[in-house]
Amino acid sequence: MTVSTAGGATRRPGLAIPSNPGPAADPALVDVFKQAMGNLAGAVTIITAGRGPLARGLTATAVSSVSIAPPTLLVCVNRTGEAHQAIAETGTFCVNILAAANRPVADRFAGRAGASGADKFAEGTWTELASGSPALDGALVNIDCRVAESVEAYTHTVFFGTVLQVRIGDGGPPLVHFDRAYRTLA
Repeated sequence: MTVSTAGGATRRPGLAIPSNPGPAADPALVDVFKQAMGNLAGAVTIITAGRGPLARGLTATAVSSVSIAPPTLLVCVNRTGEAHQAIAETGTFCVNILAAANRPVADRFAGRAGASGADKFAEGTWTELASGSPALDGALVNIDCRVAESVEAYTHTVFFGTVLQVRIGDGGPPLVHFDRAYRTLA
């Protein structure tokens, strides 16, 4: 396995994670794993990339800080999702950390409204930050990133993003995902 870096160079990491998962996991194990992960509360985000008619995005909780020197975070994106290609092609993405009031936008980007592609952006007001990726006005926070590295891990790619710009919103209770449902901490 190789890891792609922002400069196009590749390196061999110490831990090899196959991009092919091999034989299917035991269905009972998959079910209990889903239940276990449902008990891991997480901030609801929309990860976006691209511009105009090529803008794409997804609702996700698989976001984590990595470093503060330099400011870096990671996002895990399914390789078959439409946003994956936009992130890979542009080399940028924006993490929009959602407020409880952003729930309709979260539903739209999760596919619950039937929208796809750039049509997902019809809900909410969007602006561009440093990278050009869409940033949701009214989100708790927008974190705009340039891809520094990417690692293929089974069905997903882990994109490591160096932070270009942070925009802090007006506040409010966060939108959280827990026990397979949206919640708030209000």
